[in-house]
Amino acid sequence: MPGPARAAHLSPWGRLVAASALVVVAAAAVLLVWSLTSEQQRRVSYAVRGSLSGVSLDLGDADVLVRGGGHAAAVSVEHDDHFGFGHGPSAQRSEAGGVFSVRSRCPETILHGCSVRYVVVVPDNVPLSVRTDGGSVRFLGYRGSARIATGGGDIRIAGFCGFSLSARADGGGDVTAATACPPPQLTLRTTTGAVHALVPAGRYRVDASTSGRGGTPRVRGVTADAGAPFSIQALSNSGRVTVERVP
Repeated sequence: MPGPARAAHLSPWGRLVAASALVVVAAAAVLLVWSLTSEQQRRVSYAVRGSLSGVSLDLGDADVLVRGGGHAAAVSVEHDDHFGFGHGPSAQRSEAGGVFSVRSRCPETILHGCSVRYVVVVPDNVPLSVRTDGGSVRFLGYRGSARIATGGGDIRIAGFCGFSLSARADGGGDVTAATACPPPQLTLRTTTGAVHALVPAGRYRVDASTSGRGGTPRVRGVTADAGAPFSIQALSNSGRVTVERVP
């Protein structure tokens, strides 16, 4: 015999759950429309003149592009901000001991969409420190000494020439550096990402290592010599490591 017929209607509890779900969906749709209609953009630019002994950038989740400024008389800073609900990123500037510093952060809330992109032009031989939490870092034609650290972003460097370059991706981003002159000190490190060093032909003290799925580090087109005046350190916990001559 056929079993008893199932109830054709939702129970009071079921109707309450369904109504609550509709309210949540409707509220989410309203917030999305509100966010889109309230989106704002702004561009801020300024120059820092005078003799500087360094530049320090602590930019949170912002992406940053650093360009070499050659013999320019000032450091040039520009950032494009995108945000909603009138809650834009904060940026504090300061100068102490000849070092110009910028600290930028977006508001810590899930409702206020926020993103920032920096473009910084730095004259030759002004030491530079760049730190991001989740943003990516790019260098083009910078000449000087630099320290770069990211929490989750990639690091890509082209046309570097200077005494010292240290680039570290702590969150597993890839690190790529191409130098225009033999670097006395080049240190590239990441956790799970790939490391790729491209340098002019010559003799270098090479320390290249990885483990696990990264396989054996590849060194080609350069001469590994423990007594060389130039040093390359390329390290990854598990990513691919390559050291080679610039094409």
